[in-house]
Amino acid sequence: MRLRRPTTVTTAVLTAALTAAALVGCSADTGTSTTTSDAAAATTASTAVAGLTPEEAMAANADPHSSGADDEDLSWDESEEVALSLDGDSAQADGDGVTVDGSTVTISQAGTYRVTGDLTDGRLVVASSGDGVVRLVLDGASVTSSTTSALVVEDAATAVVVLADGSTNRLEATGAAVDADADGSTDEPDAALFSSADLTIGGTGSLDVVSAATDGIASKDGLVIAGGDLTVDAGDDGVRGKDYLVVTDDASVTVTAAADGLTSTNADDETMGYVAILGGTVDVTSGDDGIQAETDAVVADATVTIAAAGGPGTEVAEDASAKGIKGDVGVVVGGSATVDVSAADDGLHSNGAVSVSGGDVTLASGDDGVHADGDLTITAGTLTVSESVEGLEGATITLAGGDVDITASDDGVNAAGGTSTGTTGTRTAPQGGTGTTQDGQAPGDFTPPADGERPTLPDGTVPGDGTAGAPPAGPDGEMPSGEMPDGAAPGGQAGAQGGGAPGGETAGDYSLTISGGTLVVDAGGDGLDSNGSLEITGGTTVVQGPTNAGNGALDVNGAFTISGGTLLAAGSSGMAVAPDTDSSQGWVAANLDQGAAAGTVVHVLAEDGTTLVSYEVTKDTQNVVYSSPEIETGATYLFETGGTLGTPDGSGLSSDGTTDGATPAATAVAGEFAGGGMGGGRRPGTDGSNGSTDTASGTTTSGA
Repeated sequence: MRLRRPTTVTTAVLTAALTAAALVGCSADTGTSTTTSDAAAATTASTAVAGLTPEEAMAANADPHSSGADDEDLSWDESEEVALSLDGDSAQADGDGVTVDGSTVTISQAGTYRVTGDLTDGRLVVASSGDGVVRLVLDGASVTSSTTSALVVEDAATAVVVLADGSTNRLEATGAAVDADADGSTDEPDAALFSSADLTIGGTGSLDVVSAATDGIASKDGLVIAGGDLTVDAGDDGVRGKDYLVVTDDASVTVTAAADGLTSTNADDETMGYVAILGGTVDVTSGDDGIQAETDAVVADATVTIAAAGGPGTEVAEDASAKGIKGDVGVVVGGSATVDVSAADDGLHSNGAVSVSGGDVTLASGDDGVHADGDLTITAGTLTVSESVEGLEGATITLAGGDVDITASDDGVNAAGGTSTGTTGTRTAPQGGTGTTQDGQAPGDFTPPADGERPTLPDGTVPGDGTAGAPPAGPDGEMPSGEMPDGAAPGGQAGAQGGGAPGGETAGDYSLTISGGTLVVDAGGDGLDSNGSLEITGGTTVVQGPTNAGNGALDVNGAFTISGGTLLAAGSSGMAVAPDTDSSQGWVAANLDQGAAAGTVVHVLAEDGTTLVSYEVTKDTQNVVYSSPEIETGATYLFETGGTLGTPDGSGLSSDGTTDGATPAATAVAGEFAGGGMGGGRRPGTDGSNGSTDTASGTTTSGA
């Protein structure tokens, strides 16, 4: 299985996708942003990477040159060592292979060299043109250079740095940055520790690497960190392996970097350019991306902590990248990984696919918690997005297992195409009448009209040119074409077919599928938003949606079917949506009589008064949708507010709540719901009949 880059999308496809994106969805963004869409190409290219485990992702890439701490290059005969003693501005060696020229110490042949002492302003150079391993055992060594790298591997078949047990070592470059190519293609040393050959770092000692203006550690080939306690403070990237960067076993790497924390830059070979954290501990504080891979970023069986560009709420430059973990082709997290990210932009980001197959992932982001231009797949593990604008975003989203908890100021889960770049880093969804809206987005202080009435905007004007009685203008000022269904308000409130998009929106080639696990969403915008289809076949999904009438707990432009699992969605009623009437599992939806204030328990009961589910809403709620195997299409169900919650499960739902003292709030027939009062909701009968909703009485009926 080979990871592939997204293919190039044609101009026609891109234009069509952009047009569709401008017409669909209810999302908000008060920061400056741009949105482009190449979902068709990204989806096609990322089908090969959807749902990969770390093992599968690594198998699709080139093998690293070292197998880790047990690699034979990290073992040697101590009797064959050459002792190399550094002393101020000079050095001494007790064997062959070492020359000293002032403060430059050069190793010219393969062998093992134990380095001790201090070199105050010089450099240690490896220039071995023959075969064999050049092994430097740093045992209380310190090298500082004011002009270039402190340690340079100019030539070697294999280069290994071993940190001796119990030793403390230091490499420091205090000079200005060299004139190096951005992709590391130059041979000019541009790091405190620089290697032109494959480099392995191991051992059990410690190493401090400091670079005032350049990278901390860099290899023009592959770099494997298999052991040791490394602390890197860099004026540019922290640790860079051009072909790949692998951290494994018991290595501990702490990085503070002005640019990217850990990065791999080979863009010419699809099996190279990856960063793999396969063990140990990595702690990154970066000015740009925490981890940046030209192809794949893979995390498994490691503890990774990242603070990228100051975290959520930090303003970043328009051309900056401030992601937590970024893989241009894929981001893959699994095994027993523990990942904690705070990022000014996306937490996990890929121009291709993102796969979480295990581990414990916690994300706080200034934009998307997880973003994939193509596939986003979660099959196991725990994923918590504690802060975000949009929680999960991808063209094709599959939730097949695990425990997912999303907090978002805009959409909780958004199946949509393209990329979103926030230039302020402080984007929030408009709530309470503040903020800036996108095209087609209802402002936070918008009041939905009564059925059949034309909406009035907050400043008292009407859509179109503002002339009383004028119908709303279409895109670019055009008048709507075609006739409205009988009795329908503009926007297609009652006339849309089941499975159609609200308001005449066009469903795109996007999908959200929930087949297992637990998903809990708290969204200021749409809770679950698909610009294409939504299919629920299993698992438990609980959505606390918005109070803003211009959004809904559920927003689907295409088919919305449910055939298994449990769904409870609570939110505003203005854009309320329910599943398609041909869903094989029953569902019931209702607009509540007086609504339920935050902190109120809402109960769904069978007609005989048996409580089916109880849920304590966390926001003021007007609409509730519930589906489970016990809901029977055509049967009547009751909604009550008040009483007690009982003992909730991990999703917040309870099966033992009590209705003592509760107030009747709505009566509804399962499988019948006419939609939200704003004209955005839908799901009439599949025969095309219109429905109606009596929002005053809280009773939902279907009509002919």
